[in-house]
Amino acid sequence: MKYRQELPQEVEQQLDAYIERIRKINWLKPKKDLNFQEVEKQVSIVLEAFGCKATIEYKKLATTSDWDAALGAARGAAWDAAWDAARGAALGAAWDAARGAAWGAAWDAVCGTTDILALNIEDYKTKYPNGNFAQITPLWEAGLYPIGIVD
Repeated sequence: MKYRQELPQEVEQQLDAYIERIRKINWLKPKKDLNFQEVEKQVSIVLEAFGCKATIEYKKLATTSDWDAALGAARGAAWDAAWDAARGAALGAAWDAARGAAWGAAWDAVCGTTDILALNIEDYKTKYPNGNFAQITPLWEAGLYPIGIVD
């Protein structure tokens, strides 16, 4: 039992691919050829996936206090959203498997793997047809770190 429970091989392959994708991310190092139009497009996809209406604010994290503020906001926003998503359709099997699969990786990866697992549950797939946390992955791959909804 690779993920602490029996899962269909297709689901294990989805998780393996997502975890490998997360491991390859060059965290917090924006790409030199960053295309802000593509970023804005992906952020719009993420906002739609979470059912949010918001504006985007870009900040460079240059000082320790910038990092502390961003991390504090990220923890609060990510925890609330992750808990809501996991508590719904994915609470049981998805949460346990995701936590076991990616505990050594970033907390965000756990949210993404939960999303990948939950997309195999009909109720979740109906509510979030394209997932939600998994939609953030392209932003991480671009070297960005969305911290969530603030204020």
